[in-house]
Amino acid sequence: MSDSEPSRQGTLYLYRFGAAEFDESRSELRVAGLAVELERRPLEVLRILLRNAGEVVTKEELLDTVWEGRVTVENVLANAVAKLRKALGEANAGFIVTKPRVGYRFDGRLERIATGRRLVSRLDLAADQAVPGRPNFRLARQLSSTAGSEVWLAVHDKTGERRVYKFSTDGERLAALKREATLSRVLRETLGERDDIVRLIDWNFATEPFFLECEYGGQSLLEWADQDGNLAALALNERLDLALRAIEAVAAAHDVGVLHKDLKPANILVEEEVDGRLRIRLTDFGSGRLMEPGRLDELGVTPLGLTRSRDATSDSSFGTPLYIAPEIIAGEPATAKSDVYALGVLLYQVLAGDLRRPLTTGWEHDIADELLVRDIARATAGNPAQRIASAAELAQRLRDLEERRAERARVEETEKRALAAQAALDRARSRRPWVMAAGIVLLAGVTASSMLFLRAREAQHMAQEQAARAEATATFLRDIMLSADPRESDAGYDATLRDALARAADRIEGRFAADPAMEASIRETAGEIYTGLQDFRTAAEHRRRVAALFARMLGDAHPRTLEARYRLGESLVNASAYAEAGEIIDAADVDAAEAGVENDGVALAATRARGRLHLMQAQIEPAVAAYEEALARLESAAPDDARTRHGLILDLAQGYVRTGRQDEAVELLEKLQDGARFAEAGVPAARLATARLHYGAALLHSGRLADAEPVLNQALVELEEAFGPDSTQLAEGKSVLGNLYAADGRWAEALPLISAVRETACATQGAEHLTCVMAGGNEGVILVQLGDAASAMPKLMAARDVFERMMGPGTPGVQVMNYYLAQALLGAGDSVGAAALIEGLDPAQLAAGSPGEEWPARIAALRGWAMLLDGRRADGTALLERTIAGMEQDGMQDWIIAPFRAALAKGR
Repeated sequence: MSDSEPSRQGTLYLYRFGAAEFDESRSELRVAGLAVELERRPLEVLRILLRNAGEVVTKEELLDTVWEGRVTVENVLANAVAKLRKALGEANAGFIVTKPRVGYRFDGRLERIATGRRLVSRLDLAADQAVPGRPNFRLARQLSSTAGSEVWLAVHDKTGERRVYKFSTDGERLAALKREATLSRVLRETLGERDDIVRLIDWNFATEPFFLECEYGGQSLLEWADQDGNLAALALNERLDLALRAIEAVAAAHDVGVLHKDLKPANILVEEEVDGRLRIRLTDFGSGRLMEPGRLDELGVTPLGLTRSRDATSDSSFGTPLYIAPEIIAGEPATAKSDVYALGVLLYQVLAGDLRRPLTTGWEHDIADELLVRDIARATAGNPAQRIASAAELAQRLRDLEERRAERARVEETEKRALAAQAALDRARSRRPWVMAAGIVLLAGVTASSMLFLRAREAQHMAQEQAARAEATATFLRDIMLSADPRESDAGYDATLRDALARAADRIEGRFAADPAMEASIRETAGEIYTGLQDFRTAAEHRRRVAALFARMLGDAHPRTLEARYRLGESLVNASAYAEAGEIIDAADVDAAEAGVENDGVALAATRARGRLHLMQAQIEPAVAAYEEALARLESAAPDDARTRHGLILDLAQGYVRTGRQDEAVELLEKLQDGARFAEAGVPAARLATARLHYGAALLHSGRLADAEPVLNQALVELEEAFGPDSTQLAEGKSVLGNLYAADGRWAEALPLISAVRETACATQGAEHLTCVMAGGNEGVILVQLGDAASAMPKLMAARDVFERMMGPGTPGVQVMNYYLAQALLGAGDSVGAAALIEGLDPAQLAAGSPGEEWPARIAALRGWAMLLDGRRADGTALLERTIAGMEQDGMQDWIIAPFRAALAKGR
């Protein structure tokens, strides 16, 4: 990206494209000559895309620049782009092009006219100016800048010594400076002066501008790498050494209890020494944390910038998106393993020779050494339990790389010799009759006859075994068909396929008691059939028996057993038994790791099961990572398996929708709409109907309601044809169409659809199943919007309680139910009950449960409403007026704002 901060420095321009023009100096967008009201951040996105017209701007660059690296909610960038396209209008929206999984690009003819320049510094600092409070040092150049914070290189007037000053005014940036000062003192008091951690010299927290004074550690790794292709020019072993030294610095900090929490190339400094050796230093602990705050008292360090009583999970210092571990995004507190994840990404980038390359599907093709691939994979595992435990362990692995390579070579040589010995033995055995014939000619004919006889017996035995298995399979199929025959004594005239399957399944164990392998095969098939029938509990019981049979025959860590255990875990997830599913999947992971199992089929089953578990528990980022890995694994394990690929794409698209990547979801699902092509590949009509439903849902979540409605109506027709009028699949389709009506404010049309969904799901799946619970909660939400708070509250509370029991307090489903329950309580005049719920609402968790970035404003509006009911009329009125104005300016839907307008009017 050629200009990452166009709004802060350099020449300003007026841009013209299509019927639109954007004046950078005024931050003003006009379409067809008329000014368009738009929030600041979508305008900032437009500014950056115009500055880099024709080039792809990555999501990470946009987040770093527009949101200054701060994580708010997962789909904030996608929503900003959607608002921008809406503001530009249909005729101009096409200039903004989405590059799936990468970023966005302005594509089209562009006219640019210079309109002026803007000052670089917001703190009134300038080159050649004396450092405030340090008259002998003069500012040389600005190194970086964020809102309220600037980093400058300064040089001593006489000695030429270089130092770095981090300036700030107050607020959060000042807190970061104080935090860095505290952690730097902890590091120095416990580790002494280290060459690989930047030394803090002094600070000023008394007068503005506040600053830290640090030694000069060199260029940032990112700047140095880009300069003349320095990183790419290094040999692989030199890149590895560079990465290792950075990892060792982090390991030293971890060893004394200091987390960094913002590891990225910009915070690793490189300086070339006189002998040409590269010196590496770690810097910027402004987002860091002390794992054991009690150490401050032991060391006599004042806890500047660190609040000891603060809950670690409330820490707002998240780091930089590309390097954030999945558990941090999911709301878990930072640990040493979170830093290890960032180090794994950095290790990959350094070895690949490109610090801008994200760790995406297929990354392993960039690394030639299989041991390094394994190290990076372990360091960046989505599940922290499977991740390398510490930076020290990662460093040790890299230091031992040569020994590990030698050991691997010894193992391969041993295996090679064993194979050669076996081949020699086989050859000797094949020659033995001829050796015997040289001494005992008369027995030659007899020997030859005996060998032929033994081979014939072996072939006959195999044929008999195959015939027995074929007969067993035929017997099972015959059992199914006879169980549906009304002439059978235990079948009625209206026997269904489900009844027939159940009767046949009851006979499996007796039929195949002498052949556990065949029983396992038949039960695998039964599990697939029950999964198709949405009877997940019965499917899980068959798969439980399959796993037990394989474990008895082959052992717990055999690839066939592991695959069966992962499939059992997936069935339990579908049956909403999340805790048991997680235990089974985790145990299989441990057994596979301890046994060193490396099998594409096992890896595919593991990632599918893990992805399903994450998806159903609303842990969307790790779910997406798992499904992306599963698709990559499928290419090795079963590249021609169109059915599995079809299913994985459906699940991955769901994840994309719920992380704000709607455009990518739509693009994925559009490829599945060619029903004839997939039908030829063996994908059944039921799957094709489901793909149609998901496509309509993706269009809905991308805001294309008019496009989504006809697709969903067609999907309902296809779902009913494929599954029947009382099926849970049709109920799911009605649920999505009901959500479309709700998104459009058509509550009266949505209610009967959602009520029908609840009745079907609860009758077929049980009151505890996720689909039943979600439908009941959605019914409550609709009743709130229709003004029937009395009927809504019991439904919302029932759904909330089940979500809390299944997934834990504070999770997305619980949060969404509590929001609408608070709204219902306020509508009923209960401000005390509502206030208790409002204080526990978390915008990020709400967005994970119901995508959108409007949640902070909606929570604020609830608070204003509660104030009015409590008699704090002035405060409540001011908060509601301010929040409603912001909602209107942001273009929120009228049905969201309407209850707050009504409360404000009534309160006045």
